[in-house]
Amino acid sequence: MDDETGVSSDLKETLQRHRRGSGSDGTLVLSDQEGYVGDEITLKGRNFPADEEYELLWNSTEGRWGVLEGNEIVGPQYQPRTERIGTVRTDADGAFDEDWTVPRDYGGAHRIQVQNGDDNVLARDEFSITPHFEIDRTEAPLGEAFTITGYGIGPNVVTNNYQVSWDNGNVGFMTGVMNRGTATAEIRAVGPPGEHVIQVWRNYKGVPYLQNNTQSPYGPVAGGRQSVWTVDVTEPEADPRTAWVDPLLDEQPMSVHYPEIEADSEAELEISPPSGQAGTTAVITGRNFPAESEVDLIWYRHEGHRVKGIPITPEPKPDVLPSVETDSEGSFQTEIAIPRAEGSTRPITAAVDGREVAVTGFMMQPSIETFAPVRGPVGTEIDIELSGIGWTIYENAPFFVYDNTPLGYVCGTAGDDKEGIVHARIRAAGEPGWHFLDIYPSLFDMQEEKPVFEVRPHLSYLDNHPVRPLPALHMAFEVTE
Repeated sequence: MDDETGVSSDLKETLQRHRRGSGSDGTLVLSDQEGYVGDEITLKGRNFPADEEYELLWNSTEGRWGVLEGNEIVGPQYQPRTERIGTVRTDADGAFDEDWTVPRDYGGAHRIQVQNGDDNVLARDEFSITPHFEIDRTEAPLGEAFTITGYGIGPNVVTNNYQVSWDNGNVGFMTGVMNRGTATAEIRAVGPPGEHVIQVWRNYKGVPYLQNNTQSPYGPVAGGRQSVWTVDVTEPEADPRTAWVDPLLDEQPMSVHYPEIEADSEAELEISPPSGQAGTTAVITGRNFPAESEVDLIWYRHEGHRVKGIPITPEPKPDVLPSVETDSEGSFQTEIAIPRAEGSTRPITAAVDGREVAVTGFMMQPSIETFAPVRGPVGTEIDIELSGIGWTIYENAPFFVYDNTPLGYVCGTAGDDKEGIVHARIRAAGEPGWHFLDIYPSLFDMQEEKPVFEVRPHLSYLDNHPVRPLPALHMAFEVTE
């Protein structure tokens, strides 16, 4: 019930409580104490000096992956973050009402503060973001994907690892370490055509905790919003592609993975484009070398085996790239085809009289070299050869998922193949029709024990994978009668 001032008795009691706790500088009360990203709430300021301007501040965190030497994954790391979200002016009664939309940010409690021109905080309150998930559609042709977007994920250990299941089978995990708690996953529409069930679960151990929505001390997965969808897989109008890679991004090599060169020099080396797959045509340009001299271009591979305790180091392969002659100004330009090799940064050095005087690098990206055959009866052995699978921990364990069922992983440093080819064989299975193999990035190892992200398909690789946004690889096989 409202009193003669138009303020409800509940709000009046809340204001009095906040005022007792915060002194006489002012009071801030939120219309809602918890909700979801995108909600509209009202920030109610009372008991301030009349006709004064104040800043509104939002306190949160900024997340990233802790990474050593562009290789070893420490785990999620978070730092405090404060943003100005608005400016308000009080009325003649020292009050203001400010409507505000909850931004994309991490879940949990966030302080909202009122600050004066002297940077003094006069009042504060808290708003708690509840994680939730949305799906882009509930019907898709066989072979296409359903996109799930999570909001308000993390940074709490428990709310930083969500699992997605398809027909009660665990596909992989989503996390919101980066992107301020927003994460995206694409789930393949696999057969048979008809209705299927997608569900989001939560558990820091990386596998669904089946009491999420019944007896979890942390409450339901999405605080009451939908986290289970019945989806319809329809017959496609045409046969799917049989092998493809996610769109590749323009990348730069990582100098931390270069070898140390032997001599200081003004010589410069660059390559264009700086990233791509094996077979890419690239141009290497050199400047400030000795005039009319021979320059040896040296390709490097990373060799070793971490499981066997053999350190992985860049090793020169002098017979892969050509030698060139500089002109009268000490410059040269030559065109090469990028050889097949393991992924991540492929260092390239330039040597004069046996001494390496300049270095650059090419960011090798994954490609599907072989996927054959593309159809056959149940039990058909399928040969798969991949190149550009990296040696670093965040990219050297691509995880194979067959019809949304995790199968296992391969390793980018498992063999001694001179071209860095990763070779696997799997057997065709399932009812007659099209079946799908999705190869997702995963994390081979992580120093922090919780939450558990290791050796599992990383479904939110699109916007939350460490170091680099790696692509997934996709294939389709037709099981015949």
